[in-house]
Amino acid sequence: MKQYEYKVEQIQIELKSIFKADKSIYNKEISQKLNLLGKNGWELAGVDGTWFYFKREMV
Repeated sequence: MKQYEYKVEQIQIELKSIFKADKSIYNKEISQKLNLLGKNGWELAGVDGTWFYFKREMV
């Protein structure tokens, strides 16, 4: 049976950034953070507000 380890990250979202016409800076920052976690084997398992839940298989 597969076993997983879990990680919880709080990623702050600035509402004023979301409502700006140019969202590219916000999108770039969140993408970089998520891509870094993905490169380290973490898979996004869920989101609750600013809390992001990740899992990866234990070897």
